[in-house]
Amino acid sequence: MFIVIIGGSGIGESLIDIIRNQKRHHIVLIDKNLEICEKIVRKHDIIVINGDATKNDILEESEINKADVLVTTTNDDSTNLMVISLAKNMGIKHFVSLVNREESTPLYMEKNVKLIKDPNDLMAKQIFRAIQQPSIENFLNIHESSEIVRVSIDPNSILCGKNINKIKLPKNTIILTIEREDKLYIASNEGKLYSGDVITLLTGKTQVEKIIKLFGSCL
Repeated sequence: MFIVIIGGSGIGESLIDIIRNQKRHHIVLIDKNLEICEKIVRKHDIIVINGDATKNDILEESEINKADVLVTTTNDDSTNLMVISLAKNMGIKHFVSLVNREESTPLYMEKNVKLIKDPNDLMAKQIFRAIQQPSIENFLNIHESSEIVRVSIDPNSILCGKNINKIKLPKNTIILTIEREDKLYIASNEGKLYSGDVITLLTGKTQVEKIIKLFGSCL
């Protein structure tokens, strides 16, 4: 995949780190800050253009017309929207962008941009959830009413040695997978749970507290 990224600091840099680890994508970064460009060049073997992405000639230099997706990560919505508009005129069809201000959301939506909300807000919410529910190893919101959560089985849990079909799970809750000794198993009704297992469940948001009580309960 050919990916053009606008903005190489913060989220942009982290995104490049992740994509480069997969070793199968072609990346072009555009950033008008020379120091950021030099830092990325030292760190990664990718094409880096030091320039203003709101200028047509800079976008053309990146060969953006060949790109599969444009990602804008600057902290200025007007810059992101301007670049998206220019790229759209050059034939790009797929866009992902950071949204810095809630009131800018409709402007992005008009351009059919896939939105990533303020990461600081998301991180703060994730930290707060971790404070509230320390027994939950991870969260993934998949719907306004549902979540995927991961919990570990405590050595003293009443669930140790129990068959899954004998466990009374909260309403609208399904055990999806079991991680045990570095192996991943698809959960089945005949399967048993053991100390140290990490369980992935699909559940309703209102059921998370019940999940914690069930999987953290002790003899």
